[in-house]
Amino acid sequence: MAVTYLLTGSYASAKEPGIKLWRFNLEEGTLTEMNRIGGIDRASFIAVHPDGEHFVATSEVGEGELVSFRLELSSNQMTEISRQSANGDHPAHVCIDASGKWVLSVNYSGGNVNVYPFMEDGSIGERTDSVRHKGEGPNEERQDAPHPHSVFQLPGSNNFLVSDLGTDLIFVYELDPATGKLATKQIVATTPGAGPRHLAFHPAKPYVYSLEELSSALSVYRLGGEEFLKFAQVADLVPEDFVGENTSAEVAVSEDARFLYASNRGHDSIAVFEILEDGSLQLQGHVPSGGAGPRHFALVPGGEWLVVANEQSDSLCIMKIDASGIPEITGEPIHTTSPVCVKVIR
Repeated sequence: MAVTYLLTGSYASAKEPGIKLWRFNLEEGTLTEMNRIGGIDRASFIAVHPDGEHFVATSEVGEGELVSFRLELSSNQMTEISRQSANGDHPAHVCIDASGKWVLSVNYSGGNVNVYPFMEDGSIGERTDSVRHKGEGPNEERQDAPHPHSVFQLPGSNNFLVSDLGTDLIFVYELDPATGKLATKQIVATTPGAGPRHLAFHPAKPYVYSLEELSSALSVYRLGGEEFLKFAQVADLVPEDFVGENTSAEVAVSEDARFLYASNRGHDSIAVFEILEDGSLQLQGHVPSGGAGPRHFALVPGGEWLVVANEQSDSLCIMKIDASGIPEITGEPIHTTSPVCVKVIR
């Protein structure tokens, strides 16, 4: 039986099992829960170590924490190793660099970016750097202060891109792999009020896709040259005739680089785009997410399946992707409390 494994994080309380380990059957497209672990309040975002044997989760609360775990798939065990202060309120995103030696996180309410060493024993070491953002945006309710929402490593480099929803800026930082210090390389201004949230990268061409939560749009940037990130295109994520409130959440590029997917909360859909030869996007359509509030999703290796976390309906839904790149719900929703992150282990 061909299988892969997934982890989910959630907004469950510490008294509930907020992190779950799942086995995914690649032939049947079915999820089986293998283990669960509690003790972490709002264990929202998860970063899997390159070795596939460790991961780090955020505790997205005031004075939040980063928690590291050992993962043994042979016995379906998850063992907590260490906890480290997130150095601020509501750590919303975390990543582990390609070398496996550094952990980078952002605090949504704390307004800062932080760097920690990932130790050989799987623990998170003492912080090596912290950079605090400044500014605000035109949306008084959501952009009253800096709100860095994600940190992603640009593949094949020591550059990390941080999307700040509160200031409408994308920061490009270069990490010194010897010291764990950050240097600002570029600051990109997005459309006022856009609220940049998450990023995806083209696997073969120099393009970055920036999902904008507040404007429900997707901006395309070309990499390279003096500007490093240069704006190329903007595409709407909801239909023109949609009436109501929507916030877009997650974006991902298919492993064959033919399609891009993005989630909408409010419209409760997955937007599907074809990626053209020049890296630009062409809308193919929208499909229901199978629930309410699709905050996150993951493309399963092999290119045939997508698993979406519908936070507001407490469900995971499995979608089969056809040859045209369009996903469609299969089977019944799987109940799990407030899922907000789906990560492939391997």
